[in-house]
Amino acid sequence: MLEVENFRGIKKGCVRFTRNSVFVGANNAGKTTLIEALTLLLGRDKQIRELTEHDFHGSDPQPADRIRLVATITDFKNDDPDDNTDWFREGRAVEKWLNLDTGEIHAQKTDGSWKLCCQVATQAYFDRDSLSVEVARYFHDYDHPFDPFSDDVPFAVPPLLIKQLGFYLVRASRTWDRVFSWGSELFKRTLTAAAAQPALAVLSERNRLRTPELPIELDPQISGLIESVNAELARCMPDAPSIQLRVTNTDSRSVMDAVGAHFIREGGSSVPATRQGSGLVSLQGLLLLLELGRVRAAAGEGFLLALGEPELHLPPASQQQLVQRVQALSTQTITTTHSPLIAAMVEPTSVIILRNDHGNLSAEPFLLEPLSAEAPNWKRKFFQLNRVEVLSALMYTSVLVPEGKADFYLLKTILRALMLTETWAPAQARNLGLDVGVVPTEDAKVVETFTLLSRVHARCCCLVDGDGDGDRYAQGLKAAPLSPVAIIQWARGEMIEDAIGWILQADAGIVASFDAFVPRPATINDVVALLKANKVDIVLYETLADAIASNELCRGRASDLFSGIADACAGHASARFAANGHGIWTFLP
Repeated sequence: MLEVENFRGIKKGCVRFTRNSVFVGANNAGKTTLIEALTLLLGRDKQIRELTEHDFHGSDPQPADRIRLVATITDFKNDDPDDNTDWFREGRAVEKWLNLDTGEIHAQKTDGSWKLCCQVATQAYFDRDSLSVEVARYFHDYDHPFDPFSDDVPFAVPPLLIKQLGFYLVRASRTWDRVFSWGSELFKRTLTAAAAQPALAVLSERNRLRTPELPIELDPQISGLIESVNAELARCMPDAPSIQLRVTNTDSRSVMDAVGAHFIREGGSSVPATRQGSGLVSLQGLLLLLELGRVRAAAGEGFLLALGEPELHLPPASQQQLVQRVQALSTQTITTTHSPLIAAMVEPTSVIILRNDHGNLSAEPFLLEPLSAEAPNWKRKFFQLNRVEVLSALMYTSVLVPEGKADFYLLKTILRALMLTETWAPAQARNLGLDVGVVPTEDAKVVETFTLLSRVHARCCCLVDGDGDGDRYAQGLKAAPLSPVAIIQWARGEMIEDAIGWILQADAGIVASFDAFVPRPATINDVVALLKANKVDIVLYETLADAIASNELCRGRASDLFSGIADACAGHASARFAANGHGIWTFLP
């Protein structure tokens, strides 16, 4: 568990972790801030960046302002303080007990399921005289507000315990060009952990460099110059040494400093890592961390890895294998990502949706508890089969829950084709593809799906038909504990296929695009009937999308319609949607 106060974009917030937590959320929700907060609390000194005023919420800290971070640490041996005296004794942490169900911390254990824990805290303040930030890391044993800079000096957390935790950080902004070298702290730590210092090989290379088979100074192109300089040197001083040219200073440290990673493919030449593609360069450090994790795991030591955006530079297959390997080797992993594919690799209960409302951070699990054996099929599909699409939609400013599968696939298919067309919506203030994420909804489950999503997203909207069922869904949504930000409804008696027909009416000649279908449509009404009779026909939908995207008049109407939906989700009236006085935005063809 992590409590954050007054740190960067987070004014106040609390996050609970699972063994393999994945954090998703919009930009500036606080994903990177959580990783950096953990680094301040649990990282080695070399991992911690120097703080400035911009690390304080609001960027203008006053003398009394403090960054306050508190981490709760569990999983101690046997949950017994006497078996963990490095942590629990005089001058160290005070034993506390964590209720895993509620997150509450107690001074005494009165329930057998509670876990032994301690709390590590970091505070910082900006010193206006020295124009620097002072930081203190200590055991947090106080129930009341505590200032380590003015009150009694707290017990500091020894570096040995920080090392024992084994916290490692892979930032999203990473350059690994020298990671396989003695200039890299990560490389040296991995060597030390694995007892793998290649002393004999280094000394052998040192000796070879001292007496090379073909010394550079003997090359005919330069030997005359070297001989002339040596002769002049001999005239100036007795017993003058001779000049030699060597690749390094020929001591073991120089040899190690000169070592750098190269990559070679079968039949190819060895190429330095700095000349490789960004994916291979990025992967170097992760491979080293995996090896370090393997060594620490074999020794029974902790390996807590914070991984920022593992999807960078790697194809999906590599992402999946990498994340799974990291999770298998780690005591605990904490991952931030913009990739729904990465987020979908862990159980839904371990996906944490972050929201930041003017600095107040909330962190809700995608699923509160594992699905039971009695869970209905639609819910299983939502959290399992459609998890990638749902998580993708949750990363948008607004989320749209349509009435059924046909609505979802029609909107997504047409939108995809439109967005591949340059300047398809140049004049629109809001864009469905950029501002609104569409959720795959099982037929007739719009109310149930909205109820699930409204807990984890602040701007959930719904789209229903203009018939009796749509009216019933709208009433059910308005009666929900948290009603939608917007309920959008097609025109009276119509559904999404009729709205598509309105788009096609911009150019009746577009009917020719459907000549291959049987029965062959002769009018726009025939195309609409074809769509209604062939729900979720992806081939038909893709033909429709290509025809609309290729037709300037129809493309303009589609832009008008989709931007109107985005406007309604944002609470703004448009030429296509207007609020009807009953909390419903109705389509105006």
